[in-house]
Amino acid sequence: MTESLAGGAAAAPLSMRAAAALTSAAIKAARQILTDLERGRRIDAAVLRGAMEAAFGASDAAGAWNWKTAYDVCEAATVLFLRKFGPAMRAKAGSTAAMLPMLARIESCLPTHTRRSEDSQAFQQFSTPIPLGLAACTAAGITPADRVLEPSAGTGLFAILAELAGGSLMLNELAEGRAALLDHLFANVEVRAGPGCLDSAPLDLSGFLPGYAERGALRFCRCVGRA
Repeated sequence: MTESLAGGAAAAPLSMRAAAALTSAAIKAARQILTDLERGRRIDAAVLRGAMEAAFGASDAAGAWNWKTAYDVCEAATVLFLRKFGPAMRAKAGSTAAMLPMLARIESCLPTHTRRSEDSQAFQQFSTPIPLGLAACTAAGITPADRVLEPSAGTGLFAILAELAGGSLMLNELAEGRAALLDHLFANVEVRAGPGCLDSAPLDLSGFLPGYAERGALRFCRCVGRA
């Protein structure tokens, strides 16, 4: 059972069909925002509201969606943008230092998160700015030889940068609505969702943290559940 993308922590569970319809609408809105980003258009509240109402068929006032979902849609559009243009951006930049202002320009087109939802409070959802995500990927030295476990993948902003660096992904996300988005955004990647996502077997961290998986690293992930 899945909570509504438009609801809060107390929202009634949705049927699988209803949840899939909401996720499909979110992806549709993200693709519209992607088109705007490709044109260099700034995504202000009016543009974002228009994309959400067109995709969901109703307004936020009618309860079809909320602004936290709209922000997730913007981040999903960013993932789609980076998958489409990221390789060319990396090639043109040639270095992390040169790539950072490119990512900052993308981020400047997106709205700031000025509204919170019950879900965002309950799950402590604070998305990683993409320039900071790139710095983290660079510091990690991710290569095509690496597997990258994202224990709190959110909407995939860090994951897409790890993918661009060549890493193979394993994604976990506690919020089922966001996990459903990840399933669409990372179709060929295993996504684990829901409260048991970090406890379900098999989850062997020995390949990620040799010598440490049995001495607390896995316990930390399970207890904290956030990165």
